[in-house]
Amino acid sequence: MKKIFALALAVALCGGAAFAQKAKSVAEKDVKVNYVKDFQRQVKDATNVEWWQIDSLTYKVTYNDTDKSRQAMLFSNKGSETHYYIDKQWMPRAIQDTVDHLYPKYTVREVWARKVRGKMTYQAYIAKVSGCLWWKKEKDGKTLNFEVNGKYINAE
Repeated sequence: MKKIFALALAVALCGGAAFAQKAKSVAEKDVKVNYVKDFQRQVKDATNVEWWQIDSLTYKVTYNDTDKSRQAMLFSNKGSETHYYIDKQWMPRAIQDTVDHLYPKYTVREVWARKVRGKMTYQAYIAKVSGCLWWKKEKDGKTLNFEVNGKYINAE
């Protein structure tokens, strides 16, 4: 039993290390002051606030809003965008149909509504998933863009 626990812990830590390479957790004091002030001005009652540095110019803040729904904001020198995460059971059927048709070996991992300069779109993160029961590995991840009516735009 101890060996299984140790193996599970090692796998979890490796998964965390892979995520950390993409985005690095940072303290709020290490984020550009104007990004923090902009976030605080727009979101008054956020809880579970976590800041991430995506690259040298881009920061992401994840948080729960007043109704406990998960959201995120990205800040860069190009502007900001807001992500409203959607439970997969509520995602538009057109997104799953598109993934099934164009990317049959991929699984929808996350879906969010994206607001940039007042325009809403959907994005879905998909990946090939392999592994067994409690150990899953993602590879070849892609972000797909959709119009609000569910029409496929492109992949990033």
